[in-house]
Order: sequence, then structure tokens, then C-alpha cells
Amino acid sequence: SGLVNGDDPSALTGLTGDFREREEVTLLPFGTSVKQVRTHTVDPADPKAGPAAIRADTAALTAEGDTAIYSSLAAAYDHLGPDTESAFTSIVLMTDGENTAGRSAADFTVFYRSLPPARQATPVFPIVFGDSDRSELDRIAALTGGRLFDGTKEQGPGSLDGAFEEIRGYQ
Repeated sequence: SGLVNGDDPSALTGLTGDFREREEVTLLPFGTSVKQVRTHTVDPADPKAGPAAIRADTAALTAEGDTAIYSSLAAAYDHLGPDTESAFTSIVLMTDGENTAGRSAADFTVFYRSLPPARQATPVFPIVFGDSDRSELDRIAALTGGRLFDGTKEQGPGSLDGAFEEIRGYQ
């Protein structure tokens, strides 16, 4: 199970690799706040429908508002609920900016440390786009046990497809 969370409407258009059967992807596009929550599952009976729906949802995104990174991460953890041990779960944060609204880094740290240990086990994998503050995203990865990836590369292990493959390797 993976949570994709981003404020860059074009971020997933570079993702060309296939999603795995039974993989569940929840999109939480955000700006000043979370705009919507949509979950897609790759059904083995129709393995193309889930990825097609993910791509359609991401193609319909528009950039608007500020960038509330920490508030959206808190919303992602809240969306996961208490049972994260029954599936491999991670949060993928994709952003092309730095936090300009909502919770601060300190607020998020307090929130994260107050989570039950089973939910703290869910790492955040930030993917850098555009003018992202790499040090801010690196701190998020370090706090949550994730790793920072560079989504600006077009090919190779630093590409978006490569990042998702490496993230799956952590699960």
C-alpha cells in the first residue's frame, strides 16, 4: 500500500512503470490544504484499470494555493488509520515547493512523535521536484525512516520510475 501525496499536478505524468497487482495507491493532492482523497487498487482481474484511474486523476490536477507540506503529511498519517501492520505501507511526498502554509516542521515533529509506534513505522519518501527545499524534505525522510529521491532526473535510478522501484524495495 502506498500513499502518494503531492502539490505538483504534473508529478505523476512521468511515472510510466506498471503498478503491482493488489497495490493500493491513495492520492492526496494538496495546496493550502488537502483537496481530495482518492484510493485506487490494482485488481488482478483488471490490472490496467487501477493505473489508468491513477493517471486520469493526476492528469486532472491543477496547482493552486500555498504549499502545506506538514499539514498534508499529518492528514496522510491520519488517513492510514491505526492498522498499518497488515500491509506494506509508505507515504510518498511529491512537491515542487517548500512549506508555506499550515503546520510547521516543529508541529509535525510533535504530531509524528505522538503517533503509536505501529504508525510511526510508516516512512515518508519525499521526491524532489522544481524548487523544493531539499534540506526540509531530507529532514522529513530522516524523522520518519524514509529516504529523499530526486524526481527531476529523466532516466536512470533517479527517475520517477526508478524512485518508485527503490521505494518498493524498502517494503
